[in-house]
Amino acid sequence: MIYNVEQYINDYFINLKSKKLSFSEYIIRKSLLEAVNELKPILHGKVLDLACGVMPYKEYLLNQKITEYIGMDLEPTEYHHHVKPDIIWDGKTISIEDNSVDFVIATEFLEHYFDTASILQEIKRVLKPGGIFFFTVPSIWPLHEAPYDYHRFSPFTLEENFKRTEFSNWQVKPLGGFDYHLAVSLALWYDNNLSINKRKLIKPFLSFVLKKLMKKDIKRDFFKNGQLFSGLYGFVTK
Repeated sequence: MIYNVEQYINDYFINLKSKKLSFSEYIIRKSLLEAVNELKPILHGKVLDLACGVMPYKEYLLNQKITEYIGMDLEPTEYHHHVKPDIIWDGKTISIEDNSVDFVIATEFLEHYFDTASILQEIKRVLKPGGIFFFTVPSIWPLHEAPYDYHRFSPFTLEENFKRTEFSNWQVKPLGGFDYHLAVSLALWYDNNLSINKRKLIKPFLSFVLKKLMKKDIKRDFFKNGQLFSGLYGFVTK
């Protein structure tokens, strides 16, 4: 049970200082925060956090240019740690008026929605003309929230979906490059496939290797054959 939600969010999503964070959680959430940092300076107006969970980035993102921040999610479960969404979602229709939102944020969500075209149409409907949809999706990550884990997107799949939904512009970027991909793979192997004794034995060495991989990682703004990435994020304009 989480007794101090603010401290939990700070330790697990923003400062990433909790000793309970696994290697893989730390690496992925560090890359997510870097993506959110690109969103932070442009965020303004009315913001919808779709499938918001505990709204981990809300306080971090809030500024004087934001007039309203709305969290929308399914009926709260233990996952929400007593953080209640502002609007309960039925999983299909976003109960907000057409052309009324400046930004829609959906971090690590699209992989859980089977009908990608349908949810993109809903997102586009509620965005104002020129409004922006910010998203992140995993590339290398174990099955989670089963059986509601449907997709691992390529950048070209996402771009085709944005094109068919008739967004005006989009930019898809890698969350991490080749070295980051390897770091996540090694961290997942360590976190999920080794005994406690083996983890204790190799933890100092692996920690050193992971830091080196993350430091030398190069993220490219283009995609080509042979490229690997740990996840994807982007900005999509109505």
